[in-house]
Amino acid sequence: MADSMRDIKRRIKSVTSTKQITHAMQLVASAKLRNARMKADARRAYTNYVIETMHMISGALEREEPGAFFKPNGCEKDLYIVVTSDKGLAGGFNSGLLKFTAEAMKQSRECAVMVSGAKGLDYFKRRNYEILGSYIGESDEASLGVANSIGKAATTLFLDGKVGNIYIMYNRFVSVISQKPTMIKLLPLSREELAEKADEIDTETAIGEYKPESGLFGNEPAKNMIFEPSANYLANMLIPSYIDNAVYGALLESAAGELASRRMAMENATDNADEIIADLSLAYNRARQGAITQEITEIVSGANAIG
Repeated sequence: MADSMRDIKRRIKSVTSTKQITHAMQLVASAKLRNARMKADARRAYTNYVIETMHMISGALEREEPGAFFKPNGCEKDLYIVVTSDKGLAGGFNSGLLKFTAEAMKQSRECAVMVSGAKGLDYFKRRNYEILGSYIGESDEASLGVANSIGKAATTLFLDGKVGNIYIMYNRFVSVISQKPTMIKLLPLSREELAEKADEIDTETAIGEYKPESGLFGNEPAKNMIFEPSANYLANMLIPSYIDNAVYGALLESAAGELASRRMAMENATDNADEIIADLSLAYNRARQGAITQEITEIVSGANAIG
């Protein structure tokens, strides 16, 4: 009985220590999440205007020969830029995105990956995928420098004809309890896709939901606008910035989603620890009561035997 009580006390102490860790991680994730959400919200407004500007220019491109960014280069190898986290303890944040990515890759005859985050890098290394670049660091704090490096590397691979279609895969932050695996085609661009994006720009409401808004410059691109030196020239200048911004947006959304997922996972772990401690405390009290009852029984039995 004494050994059983010592084991229970040891388990209570162990679970209590774990609870302190999970609760601390929950608080840290909550504090970082506020900043990550603010950055993601601020970035969306800029992205909306970039998309609208690209849509406006694409209308003028109908009068010109499309540039390299708007034409398939003939390469059958698709590049997937996958944004995961560096650390675990975030529920199904990484596993859900990686399953979504693996399913999407089935549409490609041949594919390669460019990975942000240690979890994604480990996943693709174990499965012997061709990795054209990896970026490991603080995944919960998106870096514009990393986004520019990824965007420039991917754009160079496309222009050199080493990859065909380029997609970016990431967890889109919807709310604190919801992150949506998302796939966006970066290159080659098409006027139809730009028009669709311009007509259905997503912005976050106060309650964490998304709604479509009408175009920021109206519903029709400026087909009759005159561009100097040319619409193609402006497009070629703006598209690399557009790609970098799209990657940066994915990093920001993923960072917010990672922190939200970790916060929920650590909150659930803390709640589970409370339940375990309550159950163990009840078991300890019962064992202690049983030990006291046994001792009293032994004392009474001895007294009766003497008397």
